[in-house]
Amino acid sequence: MQSKEVNSVPYLISRSILKELLEDGLITEEEFSKIDAENKKTFNK
Repeated sequence: MQSKEVNSVPYLISRSILKELLEDGLITEEEFSKIDAENKKTFNK
């Protein structure tokens, strides 16, 4: 199954915030990946 890229504005904003949290050390790479996967499901509806 091929993953579709999500390009909605709310998703892109959430991903930007997640990247900041990751860069600031507030979340781990694993947490980033899990949250991003959930966001893709949510914003791809």
